[in-house]
Amino acid sequence: MTLLKPLIASAVLATSAASMAAHADDRPELRIGVVNSVTGGASAIAAGAVTSINFMEEQLAADSDQALRVKFIKYDDASDPTKAVNAVRKLIQQDDVHLVICCTTTPASLAVNKVVDEEQVPNVSLASAASVIEPANERKYTFKTPVTDRLMIEHTLDYMVDQGYEKLAFMGLDDSYGEGGWVEFQRVAEEKELEVVAAERFSRSDTNFTPQALRVSQKNPDAVYFHAIPPSAALAHQTLKRVGYTGPIFHGGGAPIASFVEVGKDAVEGALIGSSPVVIYRDLPDDHPLKQRISAFAHDYDAKYGEGKTDLFAAQAHDAVHVPIEAYQNVVDAGEPDDLAEQREALRDAIESLTDYVGMNGFYSYSESDHLGLDSRSTFLSVVEDGKFRLLSE
Repeated sequence: MTLLKPLIASAVLATSAASMAAHADDRPELRIGVVNSVTGGASAIAAGAVTSINFMEEQLAADSDQALRVKFIKYDDASDPTKAVNAVRKLIQQDDVHLVICCTTTPASLAVNKVVDEEQVPNVSLASAASVIEPANERKYTFKTPVTDRLMIEHTLDYMVDQGYEKLAFMGLDDSYGEGGWVEFQRVAEEKELEVVAAERFSRSDTNFTPQALRVSQKNPDAVYFHAIPPSAALAHQTLKRVGYTGPIFHGGGAPIASFVEVGKDAVEGALIGSSPVVIYRDLPDDHPLKQRISAFAHDYDAKYGEGKTDLFAAQAHDAVHVPIEAYQNVVDAGEPDDLAEQREALRDAIESLTDYVGMNGFYSYSESDHLGLDSRSTFLSVVEDGKFRLLSE
């Protein structure tokens, strides 16, 4: 009897543990494949998204109230589009994911578009360019969460028109990011009948911006718009002021991160910057849906990683994860298909059908013709005041 009691107790515990595990596994599973530039040239841009996704993976695993069991399979493309394509194929063909989140950069995102179209698997890109998702009827399986250059530039130039500015100058990077901004800047300026009197380019590694700044300043524009990211965005801004330009200086949506102020210091005080909600959420009314959503995430995220670590890259990644979760819950509620291919297609359709979903990067209403889903309610202008990005009253 002495031996039997421990055996019975062990059997009861084993049965209980197995029962609990089986119960936990009863939740429908959503498998998300992630390809990010953890290493390589784009790793600095990807860092916020990588950390954010790791954080959400931990949160979702610990949340017993979550209706779905979310599994992440993650790969590093080393900032190489070819490696991104190979990783996406592996996720789809070997790991049987329902959806892919890829990629950090526009070139890699464009490269995998063909793969997800062929395999008929939905993808959420973290790249900025509109070309990743446009035209939507040719990018049927690709969506994105970062605001497009076009949407942010439209908001910025609308403000310039309201201020009575007529002559503008453009300064931007000479890479694909800068080119995307230049194309949209020209198009929107023409639509709004604004004259572009100067256009100058520079590389991310440049340290001398004096020739470009002098040429822009000599044209005496009403305002200057930069389409670049720190540190070059801040350094070129400093130079433009140093050569004597005193007019308003605007920046695109890639600038409002901590390093812009850290590098630019006092010279960037007063800079006007296209911003996503996460940059200025503290200045929104307390009952604003975006403030409520961002505050809830930032409270836990900043507690773990440090005050102010919740940035636009973390926000974009948050939405790239939670948009599919919201959509797949709708699939499950409607009756989850048994076949993986049908589940993938149903998830794609459910994302495209989301309306007024409140994320951290804005309000999402996708459609057959719009795979960004964000509108003007999701774009803001901030101004640098005392080293902080504050909501500009428009």
